[in-house]
Amino acid sequence: MSDITVAIPGAASADSNADITSANAELVLIAAGVFPAGVALQMFSTDQSYTMPAVNIAQTQMGVDGKMVSGYLPSIYSVSIMLQAASPSRFFLSTLWEAMTSNRCVYACGLVCTLPSVGQRFVWSNGVLKSGVIVPAGGKVLGATTWSFDFETFESVRI
Repeated sequence: MSDITVAIPGAASADSNADITSANAELVLIAAGVFPAGVALQMFSTDQSYTMPAVNIAQTQMGVDGKMVSGYLPSIYSVSIMLQAASPSRFFLSTLWEAMTSNRCVYACGLVCTLPSVGQRFVWSNGVLKSGVIVPAGGKVLGATTWSFDFETFESVRI
């Protein structure tokens, strides 16, 4: 039997960067004083593992004469992580939350997200856990939990 190759118009070739797989993403959370070596997060929510909303990087104003002016605007980088109720990573996030509430202080956090499919690594640093869903919602099955962080710095690196 011979190898037959069929070219399909508009189809991505094997050497093009058409891979947008999210299943091989790796997220590692670092929390000084709680888990400084970092922990790999796993068992994400069904539809989403993490999200970073749009970041405003400029402020604009329009003068009465119709001329616009603008300026760079430093921003906080927010990230939310969604985990299944049965995720073993919930233990780490709950531990961080409990340490913050019992010690009445915040712990510096960092987050590294590696996306092999698109060849990028995202690094957030100097952040804190801002909010978390400690108790999964009860329903037919337990609901996912969402953990939100705010970071001072963000960097995107090609890998």
